[in-house]
Amino acid sequence: MEHKYEIILSGVGGQGLITSGSILGEAAVVHENMNASLSSSYGVETRGTFTKSDVIISNKEIYYPEILKGDVILTLAPVAYNKYVSSLNKDTILIYDSNLIKEVKDSKGKQYGYPITELAMELGSEKIANIIAIGIIVKKTGVLKKDSVIKVLKNKFSGKEKIQKLNIQAFEKGFEIGSGGVL
Repeated sequence: MEHKYEIILSGVGGQGLITSGSILGEAAVVHENMNASLSSSYGVETRGTFTKSDVIISNKEIYYPEILKGDVILTLAPVAYNKYVSSLNKDTILIYDSNLIKEVKDSKGKQYGYPITELAMELGSEKIANIIAIGIIVKKTGVLKKDSVIKVLKNKFSGKEKIQKLNIQAFEKGFEIGSGGVL
């Protein structure tokens, strides 16, 4: 049986969306023996302009690295939410930051809001909002095993114990709340 997820991580430059995509891809390839592709696009200014990473994770060959239909779309900024909300199909899951998206629009897909930025601040840094978000995605979809992502975080931040611990905490917080969310 094919196990394939097309994940769009979107927001604005500086939110760590490309890093998030590489963490998901590495967890899939290195720790779960799956295939993954990652493509990213961002404005030339990088900070503050629309940014996205497309991640495809599959247990089969990936012949085309572009996303044709997003299974999961993360939006960490109003510009990203507005870009994708009207294009959802009935099976698409859209995850948004409920602190930033105040007016939820009707769509065909399932929308889940979480106070991602607020939780990141409570844990100690707004910079870990992206890691909370991938915890939510992993819990909500089952695309990867929790331990696979934690192994990548441990490796990525080895030698930086405080940062490593904070990122693992953030991922676990996202994983913990991932089954709920405002619908």
